[in-house]
Amino acid sequence: MAINLNLDISQELNITVRRGDSMSFTVTVKDTDDDAVDLTAYNFIMDIRTSTSNKNRNDVVLSNRTGGKNRLLSSVTGSADGTLTVSASKRATNSITPGSYRFDIAAIKKSDDTEQTWFYGRFTVKEDYSTLV
Repeated sequence: MAINLNLDISQELNITVRRGDSMSFTVTVKDTDDDAVDLTAYNFIMDIRTSTSNKNRNDVVLSNRTGGKNRLLSSVTGSADGTLTVSASKRATNSITPGSYRFDIAAIKKSDDTEQTWFYGRFTVKEDYSTLV
């Protein structure tokens, strides 16, 4: 009889945006008892990449950390009521070539530096046809 232990708690979250549009969304994070998780106890990292490799940051197109092609930052913040907010400016999304990318969001517990990926998925950028000059 086999025993399986799956420590992967991540949830798939697929996102589609228009190039050059401001981006903002929230996700409520709850524990197994359906109680909101106090997200102020965590730091978050998010990378949107052209590939699934994490050997270097050369394929990063948007992140809340600098490096790679990313020059404009996104924001990932958490609140005490379990609300995780992800946002990026129109200037940041305008710097991404339309296409399909991979992303993940990891939570790093401030008290002991443990890290877990909470969300992952496809990040699709569609072309936009009008813009302010």
